[in-house]
Amino acid sequence: MKKIEFETYVNGNSPKRAIVGIHGWKGNRSSFKQIAISLRIPNTEWFFPEAPYIVEKNENERSWSYEIEPGIWERTEPKILLDDFLSAHVLSKYDSKNVFFVGFSQGGLMCYEYVLNLSQAWGGVFPIAGFMIDPTNSKKLRFHPNQIETPILIGHGREDDIVKLESSELAFAYLRRQGARVELLTYTGNHKIGIQFLRTMKQKIISIPLFD
Repeated sequence: MKKIEFETYVNGNSPKRAIVGIHGWKGNRSSFKQIAISLRIPNTEWFFPEAPYIVEKNENERSWSYEIEPGIWERTEPKILLDDFLSAHVLSKYDSKNVFFVGFSQGGLMCYEYVLNLSQAWGGVFPIAGFMIDPTNSKKLRFHPNQIETPILIGHGREDDIVKLESSELAFAYLRRQGARVELLTYTGNHKIGIQFLRTMKQKIISIPLFD
């Protein structure tokens, strides 16, 4: 069985919260590190899990899924691996309400399809330039009722030509129908993480009271 490899970055001597950065397609455990350093969110431990599947034999390019056959993608194993990772390394140290997730592109998909389906109530979830699989199908539950109070901030570049802005608009509409505390923030730019979004995300994280 594969396992999730990861790195961490700590800002402050006594971290009280955790942020899990889920990289996108062809990213790796280093993808979010510079962002974590630049944001300087106090008393925070960042976790950078690395997707288990290698893309085109390049060890530094990773994916959270792989194509089993044309049009069919593996979705169960990566969730089991992330369950093990969170249980062993994150939830063993932090209450779930002090844990935040930020995911870019395919990492945004993991926020929608995995993180928001878990029973733990999170501190916040921040999908960026992400997408849902078949978001108009109301029979596919992607939102656990325990997430009803979880703050969700979606970010997307208006000029994104890789994952269209419509993908986040559809996800936003879906989550609103479920009664989620969700916001959508668009910004100038293509398939990237906007500075404005990062500043807003930081303010939201530090404004949320830590759970004792």
